[in-house]
Amino acid sequence: MNFLLAWKLALRYLGLNAGASVSNARKSLIGAVWGIGISIIPLVIVLVVSDGMIKGITSRMIELGSGHIQVIDLRPMPRTKAAAQERRENTEEIFDVVRMQMPSTVTGTRRHQEGTGLLIGKKGRSGGTIRAIDSTYFTENPPAQKLLTVVSGSIDLSDPHGILLGKKIAEKTGLAVGDSCSLLTLLPQYSGNKTVPKLTRFKVTGILSSGYQELDALWIFIPLEAGAAVLSPQASLNSLVVSVADPFDESLLAAAKQNLLQLLPPGFSIYSWQDLNRAQFYSFQTSKNLLLFIMFLILLAASVNVSSAMVMLIMERRREIAILKTAGAHPFFITLSFLLAGLLTGMAGLCIGLLGGILASIHINELFVFFEYSINSAQSLLYYIIGRTGTPETIHLLAPEYYLEYIPITLNAAGLYTIAAGTLILSVIVCMIPAVSAGKEKPLDSMRKLS
Repeated sequence: MNFLLAWKLALRYLGLNAGASVSNARKSLIGAVWGIGISIIPLVIVLVVSDGMIKGITSRMIELGSGHIQVIDLRPMPRTKAAAQERRENTEEIFDVVRMQMPSTVTGTRRHQEGTGLLIGKKGRSGGTIRAIDSTYFTENPPAQKLLTVVSGSIDLSDPHGILLGKKIAEKTGLAVGDSCSLLTLLPQYSGNKTVPKLTRFKVTGILSSGYQELDALWIFIPLEAGAAVLSPQASLNSLVVSVADPFDESLLAAAKQNLLQLLPPGFSIYSWQDLNRAQFYSFQTSKNLLLFIMFLILLAASVNVSSAMVMLIMERRREIAILKTAGAHPFFITLSFLLAGLLTGMAGLCIGLLGGILASIHINELFVFFEYSINSAQSLLYYIIGRTGTPETIHLLAPEYYLEYIPITLNAAGLYTIAAGTLILSVIVCMIPAVSAGKEKPLDSMRKLS
């Protein structure tokens, strides 16, 4: 009964069940509500956008880059050409055995050899990561196909002299589908312990995009057979890319690694995508946590307004508090009513902030397009007004070199719940001191201050 009465009293303090005019204290509470709501909106946007960005980049790095698991040949480097050829044949046999005895935890395997080289095109040259792959590397990998966009041409690598390029590196070198290009690599000269350059001609059969320019700027795909002739066995990694049903299931990854380990001889190592991308993933999480912390500080500053408004409300309601205490109300009852008033204030701000934040997050890509268009239009108008010649440089709110071109939207229920719970707890905490002071104040002291 006391809790219900305290709840009704809190509603009365806030003016929600009373016909009284809006006082200065209530105006302050309304301002505090909007302050909390406005501060929650960027917090929700940062949470949703960072989760979507991390998930989008991580999925591309996994499906189009490192794979779920890689079995890598790390045996000592061959010292002669014959030894290099023998090692390559032996590696192929071992990988074939793994493929034939594929554990139940594994859903697919693909051959892969990776090295570096220099791509020479019509308008320039650019260093890139050369990846020699099976002709079915993409066609038999549905998760990768969902993340891949064929800008032009096709992803067919049946032509032994065909080459697939990332969109960014193709633009940088001025290459299009049907153009010829050269690939410069270094091969070992075993007799003199030196390296010699090798220039190989290829024909561009397709241009691909992952929506993430950091990957596109390095992509050079060639047939697996061509990789044996182009890439140095001493400076490239020969691996078997393994897929599992769910790459984010750590127990499934551990079981697959254990099963694969039993099929491999000494000299082969197994790495999960977490091992291969640990630094990038840690960097993403650190950046996200830092942004959330900054947004939390903004929310904390807005919550201080609730405390200030509560002090004004207590001063305004001092006569009612004195009457209640004279009638025998317990100090805790008074304290509880003001804490509930603070909680209701936080709940009102939370409703505004969550609703606004979720709506803004769902349409964040459209909002970025709108703001970029507005900024660039204003910049062009300014150039025209001041009579400056030339075309102004296009402004991007998120640099496409480091972020996804399209942000996938991911509503993190646990994260939103944490924001909601934290906001309500914070609203109660900042009201604790004035509410306790109101409960401890003696009726005579209150009446004396009013007289």
